[in-house]
Amino acid sequence: MAPYLILALAAAVLGFFLCELHPSRRNDLILIVLLSIAMFAMSILRAASVGVDYQMYLNYFAEICEGGLPFVFSKANTYWREIGYSLLEYVISLFGTSQTAYATGIALVCLGLNAVFVYRHSSSVWLSMFVFISFGIFGYTLCTIRHQIAIAIFLFALPYLQKKQFIPYCLITLAAMTFHKSMFVLIPMYFLAQLALTWKTYLFYTVCLLAYFAFSEAVLPIITPDFYEGYQVGSYYMLGRDIPTVVIPVLFFLVVALFQKPLLKRNPQNLPLIKVSLYCAVLFIMTLKHFIFQRFALILLPVAMLLLPEINRCIAIAPEQQAELDSLKQAVKSGTGNKKVNLQRYNEKLAQLKDKRAMYYASIGFILFFGFLYMGWILSANRLLIVPYTLA
Repeated sequence: MAPYLILALAAAVLGFFLCELHPSRRNDLILIVLLSIAMFAMSILRAASVGVDYQMYLNYFAEICEGGLPFVFSKANTYWREIGYSLLEYVISLFGTSQTAYATGIALVCLGLNAVFVYRHSSSVWLSMFVFISFGIFGYTLCTIRHQIAIAIFLFALPYLQKKQFIPYCLITLAAMTFHKSMFVLIPMYFLAQLALTWKTYLFYTVCLLAYFAFSEAVLPIITPDFYEGYQVGSYYMLGRDIPTVVIPVLFFLVVALFQKPLLKRNPQNLPLIKVSLYCAVLFIMTLKHFIFQRFALILLPVAMLLLPEINRCIAIAPEQQAELDSLKQAVKSGTGNKKVNLQRYNEKLAQLKDKRAMYYASIGFILFFGFLYMGWILSANRLLIVPYTLA
């Protein structure tokens, strides 16, 4: 457990002192590189026992190495429908056939895509990287590999979702589907994310959830045979999760809903992301009845890497507020106008911004606290079998 907690602590401490107190794109880049190198090392040096699905993927990689390109396009290939993943493994096999070669190729893709996305699109790079680690997303890259590569690709569709550009959004989603077919749910989600978010919307989803809990076992056997043959009622995937599974994702959405107006004032294009956080919370609640829906919920969870920094920025002192304070300070120093009035206005503004700055740092503290809380629960539950971390 310790290596993961140390990694999260490094993201928090290094991020705060390097990027928060001394903000610059250069420092953002330094942080991303350092954390990505640390995660890369953890990915390639681990034993095959670290990660519940890892040995299965290593076995599949051995089949690719042995069968080559003919195997990739044959029906003997387990993942012939997800050809993107098969081809990726074939490319990796050209550079080496060992576990280290495989882990290196997968880590470069998963961590590289995440690093590029965060650097280009996050309003607070260090907080996004902390969320990536503490919300367990990095942990999933160690085991649910196809799924995580697909999610890493889909991240780049989110800006097009915000801009309501369906064609590039759809193309990126289709590319993600070549790694994991569950990504098909993101096509209809594009249209759902464009709907208005009102009390009627919340009522509609509440009714849908109630209907789901009442009738899911009657409806799912009709649907799943055509898509997920192994996910039938009574199987492991149809069992329910416990309440702690949903607490942080639902709490995350409640915070987003609380800050809906400031988020939209800061950037109206945040609306689709707010809706994605709603769908993520709904899907996590659905896991209380059937675990399989967690697979879909995890596709949407990385939106937290964008929205939590956005919420933090909503609380931060705006540049125009700081400019007003500096202007009043200069007026007091130079004696321009009514010095007594300017001094009073300056002191009032200074007190106001001190309170705002305190709230800003408190919001960072809350993100770090709940991030560590969530990570501690994930590691304690150890459903991914990434604890203990052992070297190869």
